[in-house]
Amino acid sequence: KIANLDVTHEENMIKKYQKRLSRQKNNSNRYKKTLKTYWKWIDQKKNKIKDHYHKTTTKIVKKYDIIILEDLNIKGMFQNHHYSPKLQKISWKKFIEMLKYKAEIYGKTLRQISRWYPSSKICSNCGYYNKDLKYEKEWTCPQCRKHHNRDINASKNILNEGIRILKQKSLMNLKDWGNSTVYLDALASTAREV
Repeated sequence: KIANLDVTHEENMIKKYQKRLSRQKNNSNRYKKTLKTYWKWIDQKKNKIKDHYHKTTTKIVKKYDIIILEDLNIKGMFQNHHYSPKLQKISWKKFIEMLKYKAEIYGKTLRQISRWYPSSKICSNCGYYNKDLKYEKEWTCPQCRKHHNRDINASKNILNEGIRILKQKSLMNLKDWGNSTVYLDALASTAREV
């Protein structure tokens, strides 16, 4: 889990100067001075977010050899009132793009699994599919009685599905490699350490 960056101070300052601009006469000297300060706070917010994304993506790419993500439907999530306020504060697409090009630079493996894979509805312990799950953040598997945090459970399932896809692709590419089992076991153990 990565905590969201707190840009509350910058957002409050932007609102403060927006309010001040609305009260001032357009193109007056005071208006121009306030406008300059207003844009300074917008730039500060953008730079703070960009810096956070660069540091976080670099840390992830340097630490892990295999990175597996879910291909999320961001446009659809913006229409959902549960996700929309949180998504407005982050730029998921920018974050993914940074991860992709940095993974390429560092020679790491990055894969995205299908957005239709029910990662949060499958029990990561026994494989039970909970079709009745709606917006609950936690749930207990009726089959094995394991209690799950929805996000942690989904991340485990995304990892397992990503490893399965990587193994499948590796089998197709390893026709003349001799003993491919050793390679596939090494790949799986490396990914599980993440």
